[in-house]
Amino acid sequence: MIRGTPYSTPWEIDLQFDLSNHQWDQRPYTEFLWRYSDHARNTLRTILDVRVGPRDQERIDIYPSANSMAPIVIFVHGGWWRRCTRKEWSFPALGFAKRGYTVIISDYALCPQVSVSDITQATRAAVIWAYENAEAINGDRNRIFLAGHSAGGQQAAMMAVTDWTLHGIERDALKGVAPISAIYDMRVFQYSWIQGFLQLTGDAVESQSALFNIPEQAPPLLITLGEEESVEFHRQAELFHESWRSAGHRSEYFSVPGEDHPTAVFTLANPESLVCERMDNFFKSCV
Repeated sequence: MIRGTPYSTPWEIDLQFDLSNHQWDQRPYTEFLWRYSDHARNTLRTILDVRVGPRDQERIDIYPSANSMAPIVIFVHGGWWRRCTRKEWSFPALGFAKRGYTVIISDYALCPQVSVSDITQATRAAVIWAYENAEAINGDRNRIFLAGHSAGGQQAAMMAVTDWTLHGIERDALKGVAPISAIYDMRVFQYSWIQGFLQLTGDAVESQSALFNIPEQAPPLLITLGEEESVEFHRQAELFHESWRSAGHRSEYFSVPGEDHPTAVFTLANPESLVCERMDNFFKSCV
């Protein structure tokens, strides 16, 4: 059941949320996530908690466009594969809904209860569900796009290297993918603090690193990250960008001026933001 009125005006809310003096305090970031995600669910049309995978957490929240045959964007949240749910990450629907998209916020069970490979399968299930049910959510199955941030960016990259014919849908089911602040080479985590949660094996590192799995046929990419992010995020993004292009695929590289790891994606709550506009223009250019 769809609840909420078609196209309330959530994009008119004040997005001048001051994060400038809180580099070491997570509370303002958490407040942002809940404040604007609650606003999305309370003001946009919604179809909530649709199960797409075998685990209870493998569900999606849908924000259908008021218009039929709208482009669909699937968003995958971050949290280092071990934190957060779709409920804290509803806010990208605010930006994309204003620009005419049906929006799907995807979710997954968390490490260490599951593996990163399991998370990848959950994200694939969301894409397959969107492809098979596009018309029911006012979407166009021939215009499905996907974006994800941080751990969700790793998932976005993994969706870009997926052979969808192995999952019963068309090879070009995803017309464009936008990884944001993503990890493309999982080797960096094997000897880090997060390995206790991820429990990466050699096989998992290989299979879950998009860098090592670039296919012969693949969708266009918009590789995005904050200008102020760490050296490793930039190194991996630049390497993957060049590797994608070297394989003969289209890739655009977008370093968001003045933004860091969380704030680059936060701007998706504003349909007029530089990031939202750039992604919208990129997706439109893919079809």
